[in-house]
Amino acid sequence: MMTLAASMLTAAMAGDAKIRIACVGDSITFGVFSSGPTKTYPARLQQLLGDGYNVTNLGAGYACMQKDADHPYWVRDQYKEFISNTWDIVVIMLGTNDAKDTGNGGPPNWPHNCTGPNGLECPYAQDYASLINIARGLGTAPEGPQIHVAIPPPLMNRSTYGMNQSVINEVFPQLIPRIASHNNISSAPIDVFDALGGGMQSQFPPNGCTLETSHDADCADFCDQQSCDQCHPNDDGYLVLAKAVKKGLGL
Repeated sequence: MMTLAASMLTAAMAGDAKIRIACVGDSITFGVFSSGPTKTYPARLQQLLGDGYNVTNLGAGYACMQKDADHPYWVRDQYKEFISNTWDIVVIMLGTNDAKDTGNGGPPNWPHNCTGPNGLECPYAQDYASLINIARGLGTAPEGPQIHVAIPPPLMNRSTYGMNQSVINEVFPQLIPRIASHNNISSAPIDVFDALGGGMQSQFPPNGCTLETSHDADCADFCDQQSCDQCHPNDDGYLVLAKAVKKGLGL
């Protein structure tokens, strides 16, 4: 059976139009610590997919899903560009900056009520649902775009940028699939988390990735001579991320 994405490509090629993909996200989508604009995950996704697609990088540094967080995506120029256009496919990957809290030296972004039976009532889940609903009205066709949510990469060390490592590495892999299901997203969440080593937490270096620990866990995708960060991938990691998104889109 032909996947929806493949069907869209066939239709687009027949009409000599390109499949429009919006990559909504934060600095990880924007490509912080990549070596340049051609090495970000949306750029690598464009390279992997080829001329039948038009991939737009709508990543905004520091951006949060929550409207009441310190840097809400909702007021950024990238959001304005998102809602001013129409799309065939939308990929949403937000949450890493929402995971900041005062206990880790960051702003009080994370609400700490997003687990348990009432987790979908928390501000993060509610604002995620709002963004999904807005995306549904931005399709190039009446049925709306194909919407995909992505589980962000793991955080390789505690308190990096004021982020709560447990929220990113333990809560999001459970919460984001719940949000997707509750909001009738038919496709499985794109598992960027495991693609970039989230399943190897027991092997994470106790003090994070360094050049000396680049062979531990999946540190090689975060730390090498090109770039070494506990949150943002390096060029190799962004390529892994792009391949995970491509796979998640069924392409």
